[in-house]
Amino acid sequence: MSLFTLTMTINYIALIIACWFGLYVVTRSPRRLISWLTGLTFWTMAGMFLNILLALAPPPPPHNFPDWLKYFFLIWPMGTLEEGSGSWLQGWSITLSIMLWHHVTVLMRPGKTDKWRSVRVVAGYLIAFFVIIIQLLDTHLLFISTSGDPLYLNTLKPGPLYPVVAAGILLYTGMSIYNLLRSVKEASNTIHREQYRTLGVATVIAGITVPVAILGSTSSIPVPMVINPVLYLITIIMMGYSVARYSALSEGRTIRRDLAYNAVAMTAIVTLYVLITWGSVSLYEAPVAAFIPMILLAVTTHMLIDAARSTLDALFHHRENRELRSIFRQLAGGLGEQEATENISLALDSLSTSVRATYSLVLLFEEERVINLARHNWNQKLPPLTPADLSADDVLPIKPKYFPDSLHNAALLIPLYIDGTQLGVVLFGQPVNGLSYSQTDIELLLYPCDKLAEVIYVTQKQKHDLAQLAKTVASGRAKIETEPDAISAKDVENALRNLTDYAYLGDTKIAMLSLVQLRLSADEGTHLDRGKAVYRVISNAIEKLRPDENDLPKYPIPREWHAYLILHDAYVSDKPNRDIMSKLYISEGTFNRTRRAAIRSIARALEEMEATII
Repeated sequence: MSLFTLTMTINYIALIIACWFGLYVVTRSPRRLISWLTGLTFWTMAGMFLNILLALAPPPPPHNFPDWLKYFFLIWPMGTLEEGSGSWLQGWSITLSIMLWHHVTVLMRPGKTDKWRSVRVVAGYLIAFFVIIIQLLDTHLLFISTSGDPLYLNTLKPGPLYPVVAAGILLYTGMSIYNLLRSVKEASNTIHREQYRTLGVATVIAGITVPVAILGSTSSIPVPMVINPVLYLITIIMMGYSVARYSALSEGRTIRRDLAYNAVAMTAIVTLYVLITWGSVSLYEAPVAAFIPMILLAVTTHMLIDAARSTLDALFHHRENRELRSIFRQLAGGLGEQEATENISLALDSLSTSVRATYSLVLLFEEERVINLARHNWNQKLPPLTPADLSADDVLPIKPKYFPDSLHNAALLIPLYIDGTQLGVVLFGQPVNGLSYSQTDIELLLYPCDKLAEVIYVTQKQKHDLAQLAKTVASGRAKIETEPDAISAKDVENALRNLTDYAYLGDTKIAMLSLVQLRLSADEGTHLDRGKAVYRVISNAIEKLRPDENDLPKYPIPREWHAYLILHDAYVSDKPNRDIMSKLYISEGTFNRTRRAAIRSIARALEEMEATII
């Protein structure tokens, strides 16, 4: 491949990717300033690639040049169409891209933007606009065009103001790198650190182009023009990886599969247009430059389809239908996404490192199976396990060889609960420096594991909601799921939260139990009477949690009293949770786990009481 073909190909690819990726970031997060600044950064970088393409394959001057067309060529010197390659190269500066990206890195810094950062941002934009004005008035102050080969950087020689502008670009590139390094240091979690680190490396690679450009334009060394586009293309790809991998530069969670699908679709579209272009150039000798705007227009129009669809929905659909279609598209985009699993793996790595665990596993319950969701330092085969083998009401220190085969040295099991339902467990191997974990280590792990359960629950609920929504759209009406016959912990918890609301209790599933019906006399047939009976049944079940001792023991209150006191004080006596925790000397995490275990015990007790009647 010749240097000309290589340079054209790299710039063509970089131009398309820069335009596409800028549109992707903006359309996925249209309400964020950082997304628009990033999009503008990519689009202004695309201008440099376009500049090089026009310099290598300049369009022929039109025979009848209308006056209005000159407004589309303001960034290029007068007479560019007639003068050729060197004049095209003078028409664009990377300065504005550097200043936009510097602004992005300032916004990514944790905390509020102070006055000094704001001053730097404003000064950067003033430098960029100063360069633009110089190019419009007299571009020779920056570059002096020569008759050299446009495939090499020494085609343009520096003008009087070039050293000043080059120094400003170097300064702001360095400040962008500094901002990202500070962000890495101040980041609160692993994901953000990796995100800033990746963007920092990308900025360093882009910064290498500045000394390369200075070397090429100030010396007689024939530095190929293609070097800088290659470095910028690597930068753009790394930024795209950061968006897909770490949700950088976007609002909330970026869907990696959405990015991949969009890239594949755009590649297919661009390939089709390139083939058409190649055929037109080969058969009809059409100028290559004439097809550059056509391909850019194809990328733009296809990227704006989703935004246009949302606008058209507002015109042709009722509000309820629009909301349903919007929710369905959002859920459909998240189906099958692996990002949540990867984030859980990163969180598990941090947890395991903090307590120096030899290994750790996040195991989920799926019907009668146990699924390995995430792992840390674990490369072995999981032994046959069922949810019953891992069922636990609270944290469970494990004795050696409690589990078979590869899990024989597991040391700690932390159950993952949401609303009384165990989703799975986090299993930790023995610590590096011991056989078991201290109470301090266990307390350190409890709160993050509770948050881990919430993340897993939200992910599972999203998939469930999508399935339900698909059924709703297909049938045209909402489906009401039938509740199982058994009394669940969720039923009991809802009843406890409304224990003094007899009207509510009278319409619950618990009110249909035989043990409730037997407490009603012949003249007690209203839902309020049923609610009072439910109150008595639940109160009686709570009393069954009370230890055999008649009187409450003195402080400190023994652990066997905790389940009874938490339910009785929280729901019967209606005491604040903080007072109960203070009374029992327990943390919020222990309070929640004990409450969940007690509610499950009440649900089971009600089922057993019902079974004795039947």
